Amino acid sequence: MIRSEGMSLYQLLIPRESSYDVMSELGQIDSVMIIDHHQHLLSKPFINQVQRCDEILSKVEYLINQLNQIGQTIEHVYDFKLMLQEFDRVLSFKQIQKHTFINQIEEYITGKYQQVQQQIDTLSRLKSKLQNTIEAKEAMINARRWLGIAYFHSKSSTALDFDEQMIKSYHQHGGMMPSQKFTHFVGVMDAKDYQIFQRTVFRITKGNFMVNQTLLSVSRSCFLLIFPSFSLQSETWRKIKKLCDVLKVDHISLPLTEEQWDQRYCDYDKEIIEIENMDKLTNQLLQSILKPLLEDGNAQPSLLFIRFYLVRERTLYENLNKVKMQQSIFLANLWVRTSEIQLLEDILQTIKMKNPHIPAPQIKKNAIANQKPPTFFQTNQFNKLFQLITETYGIPDYKEINPSIFSIITFPFLFGVMFGDIGHGAAILIFGIFLSLNKIFSPRSEQKMLREQRIQLGQQIKKQINSKDFNDEDLNTDFNLTQIIFDLRYMLLLCGAFSLYTGFIYNEYFGLSLNIFGSCLNKTDCTYPFGLDPQYEDLNFRNSYKMKLAIIIGFCQMLLGILCSGFNYFYFKKWINLSIIFPARLLFFTLFIGYMVLLIIIKWSTFHIDTSQSPSIITTLVDMWMHDGQVTLKTFESADFQVQLQKIIIVICILCIPFLLFAPIIADIIAMLRRKKKDPKSLQEFEMVPQNMNSDSSNDDIISEQSQHTSYIDIIVEHLIETLEFALGCISNTASYLRLWALSLAHSELAKVLFDLTLKDPIANANLLASLVGMPVFLLSTLGILLCMDSMECFLHALRLHWVEFQNKFYKGNGYNFEVFSYRKEMQKYQEKMKS
Repeated sequence: MIRSEGMSLYQLLIPRESSYDVMSELGQIDSVMIIDHHQHLLSKPFINQVQRCDEILSKVEYLINQLNQIGQTIEHVYDFKLMLQEFDRVLSFKQIQKHTFINQIEEYITGKYQQVQQQIDTLSRLKSKLQNTIEAKEAMINARRWLGIAYFHSKSSTALDFDEQMIKSYHQHGGMMPSQKFTHFVGVMDAKDYQIFQRTVFRITKGNFMVNQTLLSVSRSCFLLIFPSFSLQSETWRKIKKLCDVLKVDHISLPLTEEQWDQRYCDYDKEIIEIENMDKLTNQLLQSILKPLLEDGNAQPSLLFIRFYLVRERTLYENLNKVKMQQSIFLANLWVRTSEIQLLEDILQTIKMKNPHIPAPQIKKNAIANQKPPTFFQTNQFNKLFQLITETYGIPDYKEINPSIFSIITFPFLFGVMFGDIGHGAAILIFGIFLSLNKIFSPRSEQKMLREQRIQLGQQIKKQINSKDFNDEDLNTDFNLTQIIFDLRYMLLLCGAFSLYTGFIYNEYFGLSLNIFGSCLNKTDCTYPFGLDPQYEDLNFRNSYKMKLAIIIGFCQMLLGILCSGFNYFYFKKWINLSIIFPARLLFFTLFIGYMVLLIIIKWSTFHIDTSQSPSIITTLVDMWMHDGQVTLKTFESADFQVQLQKIIIVICILCIPFLLFAPIIADIIAMLRRKKKDPKSLQEFEMVPQNMNSDSSNDDIISEQSQHTSYIDIIVEHLIETLEFALGCISNTASYLRLWALSLAHSELAKVLFDLTLKDPIANANLLASLVGMPVFLLSTLGILLCMDSMECFLHALRLHWVEFQNKFYKGNGYNFEVFSYRKEMQKYQEKMKS
């Protein structure tokens, strides 16, 4: 964990005949990362195969969606290693070549896709026809009610005379003379278009119309339009017909007699029954097509199997696109974890033994040509969250000291300094213990049980699953709040423990002081055993104590960061940085900020009868720099000694600045000149090609010689900024640690305020009823404000102190992850994508 795992660069020469078998095995061992030779190319050799897998996958997802719609949910995979073994078992059982099995899958899925799509189209047509038939029937019922008995005495289906009541109603709508002939139109349209239809008809008929409308459903409505027209070939009738075509109005023709109306009703009822029966039969046929897709049959595997087999194939061809093709040979440059080189060689030997009739792949050590290795850390459930926090800021460089190893302790400790309270810390600690011990609460518990069931069902696989193959990462995880809280269990455990510890030091219990050991105030030869004496409730005293404690903590953590930079210089063999820059930074920081810490410790250990006469640390430091080390109020026993010491500190700090500025500039310029002299083309764009297969150069040597600078101006500007940032950062970063004091003060005062507003007076007055009412309010406010909101605030401030103040002393974070070629991880990603 302190440094990333060792990486070795190999070149794998794969004959075209064995390329599929080699890539199939490499994707299962989860140990190699293939360098992309065609990173900037749009057209890649196997892009058609990748697109083919995507097209079949889209059809598979379509079938899965149809299964979900009929209530048949597809199971999720919780052990992808078992699924990969299932692939091999099925293919060997069916005696199918791996690279040709996709042809059968494509034919099978395409056939099922066409069958399902045909049935879906049939259902869609039946649904539309059923809706139109029901709407037509409802429109006829409403039209008969609107037209009345006068309709059946008319001589045509479109022109009619109305009785006096209808004419009177028509005159109220601005109609014409009673002798006028009228034309009617019955239709069904979208309800949202009705207002447009009504306004347009008003303009066409110039207000001479009458319309009745009613809603058939939320989105559909029917209407009866009556307007004067002497002929069906009139201009008014033509415009209204055109408007109906534009708005997609379904015209309903009406019978002329009551007998025809009754017959039309019967026809509609029969048609509705026939459509419903056809719909039922079509659904049954659709289910008979879809349900077998969930089961493993002798002819074809299940849809779940096919889905992840296609993901596997797509991953294989995506990685084949990364290798370089030279006639009938594939050249693949691989990053391999040094600890698993033997595993890679064993796999290649196994391939050679399984396929003696085809050319075997060859592997050889590849010389490194200015290529930085990837970074990989082996994490577990305890430390992976701290590693994630570090990598959110930036991926560590190869073999750079990993800050997360320190964050496991320093992060919850700084959280505890800000959140220190016995009651609140105990609550978080208990919650963390509960999450850590109760596996039933884990969202993975159900997945583990399903995995065990799947293993039992998979006993047909001859190879037994080794216990070491199981990893929590094999289990798919849902991105939900429960899972996030559970993943925080170990961090909550540590944060609660440190909060409880600092709460005892502050002697604060829900903002109140506890008299555990009895007070030592005004007693001679009495030392309080642990923490602050309960009688020291003066706010000024606690402010001063927490402020100075924050400075000391910040100094210690930043000093650790500077020491880590020295270890990095030593490991990467940067001797100039180690011999000049590191001592200069260490001296500058320890003399500048360390002297202030020394003053704090001396002031704490010195007894002052009148505290107003005690020396001010801020005044002492300001006078030291403004008045050439002069002392106003002495802190040491000898004022002359303090003056001489402060003058020495000033001189050394000033002398450190040129070393911090010019030493790295000179070092980088020398390195750049050497590189240009050694290889004039080294600054040009690089392409990964093996230079010397017999080279013994190590990754660490290459890393130590790397330099990104290409001009003198770049070097000078960069190191000028770094020097100013370090010098000024010693002050600003130290001041930033005062947030430990500010957050701790705010937390304790807020807890005290909540207690005073809810429980202080009821308890003081022995009012039981008021106490019973105030207790839930106190608990809820404590839970919501302090345990939730304030804990999140402390978490973010602790995160800031690690990212900015601590890590900037040694951590670059310019690395990149070891993106392993793994079927298992790609399947897991795909399943998570589909679930989201």
